Amino acid sequence: MLDGSCTGGGAAGATFTAALQFFAASQCLLNEPWPQHSTVLNESTFDFIVVGGGTAGSTLAARLSELNGVKVLLVEAGGNPPQESIIPGYKSTLKASRFDWNFTTVNDNFSSQALQDGSQRQPRGKMLGGSGSLNDMVYARGFPVDYNEWGDIVGEEWNWNNVLKYFKKTEHLTDERIINDPELNKYHGFDGAIEVSGLNESTYTTDRFLEAFEQLGFPLVKDMTYPETIGAGRFSHTIKDGKRDSSLTALLNKAATRDNLFVLKEALVAKVFIENNTASGVKVIVDEEEFYYYANKEVILSTGTFNTPKLLLLSGVGPKGHLDELEIDVKQDLPVGENLHDHIMVLTYIAAGNGTCNSDERSVYMDAMKYLYDGSGSLSRTTDVGVYVSLNDSNNNNVPDFAIYPTCMPQDSGFYESCLNVLGFRQEICEKLSIENKHKELLSLAVVCLKPKSRGRVRLKSTHYLDEPVIYSGTFSNLDDLEGFPKVMETAWAIANTSYFQAKNAYVIHIEVEECKGLEGRSKTKCVAKTTAMSAWHSVGTAAMGTVVDSELRVKGIKGLRVVDASVMPNIIRGNSNAPVVMIAEKAADYIKHSLEST
Repeated sequence: MLDGSCTGGGAAGATFTAALQFFAASQCLLNEPWPQHSTVLNESTFDFIVVGGGTAGSTLAARLSELNGVKVLLVEAGGNPPQESIIPGYKSTLKASRFDWNFTTVNDNFSSQALQDGSQRQPRGKMLGGSGSLNDMVYARGFPVDYNEWGDIVGEEWNWNNVLKYFKKTEHLTDERIINDPELNKYHGFDGAIEVSGLNESTYTTDRFLEAFEQLGFPLVKDMTYPETIGAGRFSHTIKDGKRDSSLTALLNKAATRDNLFVLKEALVAKVFIENNTASGVKVIVDEEEFYYYANKEVILSTGTFNTPKLLLLSGVGPKGHLDELEIDVKQDLPVGENLHDHIMVLTYIAAGNGTCNSDERSVYMDAMKYLYDGSGSLSRTTDVGVYVSLNDSNNNNVPDFAIYPTCMPQDSGFYESCLNVLGFRQEICEKLSIENKHKELLSLAVVCLKPKSRGRVRLKSTHYLDEPVIYSGTFSNLDDLEGFPKVMETAWAIANTSYFQAKNAYVIHIEVEECKGLEGRSKTKCVAKTTAMSAWHSVGTAAMGTVVDSELRVKGIKGLRVVDASVMPNIIRGNSNAPVVMIAEKAADYIKHSLEST
């Protein structure tokens, strides 16, 4: 989920650096035991090669290394995350940095025309932990109906009842709002590796947002993952002792001490070797030098929704027509790269008098020192509030169609640079918002379509492994996705009319775009939604179960090749994708372990 504020600028900044230096001699808070880079001889052989050390790859490599007598190679294109990656309050500083793949979409001359070049930013982590090292740490799962849809496509092992135990397996719930409620507890795990935390105490900002949405008729819920009731509430987060917790910090860091796990960093996989319909190994580029590594059992791709199809296509697995165009030898004709879809997000803004944003957010220097002293303060927190919205025509009022994610930006927060470089709005929009922010606080309300019908695709630009994949977002290619936006945007704007924000003289900032001039009412709102739409950074589906991989995530028609990441989702879930990707990796680990037992 994107918070819409992004007050960082690609690095933690001089203030944090000064505080860090001040405390460096006495504080160990920011030290993380990242996996050591392994020395691996060219043409070495392993049982399993896991390509990509992100959320899924970190989970899977750690689980496979638990097996006796098995050698595992994990290959990651990036290096270690920087120190600020583990600080929740700096969650946005790594986007649009060298730790980000910095993918962008192709201008379709239809949607997103209020963004620079009509192109959507697609931040993806290029480091150990992948996007799990730069996301908002929100713990969400989607809803039972999402997984029951998967079950209908590929088999009941992917329905809600059968995936829930895998969510529980990795979860170590410590959220004070949930742990003492027996009804909520039955959906959670308490012995897993990744902490899912939350506090009873709330910030002033959070309380004001929740009061406003309660006035608008939304029930307040204690647990945003609870499948029986939706409304407004505070998310749980993968945060432990004030620091980011992830499959990297909780699983891979510990597993990397085992003798049978080898981790290559700054190493880019350029191709999977496939002969006689069997994957046998990978070509890896390190400092422009080629290395060849071989797998006795499986090559597993965990490089994400954009890089996984790219690597499959480069290796000859994909649509025959596209591969023929690039003169790539076709190993298997499959719809790789199709079915790309994402939550569609439209950012809306309200200006209000000062006093709503957390006061300590303005005292950055003191807050940095407080954080380094005991891991507390605003830097130990991240995006908090969410609102799930079910439209009147929904088949089930407890299943959301949209979400609203509100955040508060203090006066003069330095929003302009991140508006340009992270969100990617055109200059005139960023200037208008920044002028408002000079004298007012900005309330950003992200309005997100959770179950879009639109589909895009991923293609190769060329056969060169360094060229970025070509990403066609397909946003609003199915116009049904536009229909709900006016109503939900009006709901978001309505908080300006609630009692507290009226007292703050709040008013809606209407983003004016050339394409919508002359339109009025909901027609104009719909137009603004279409032109300002962007990704919520949860893209899925490009190597989907049922079409590209089977129910055990094995690539169809190719032995020894499996995909384990968000690209295997046949349909997107109604929520943030990090926890579901961990769940997918846990299931994959069990599939692989069972396959070893049966041979």
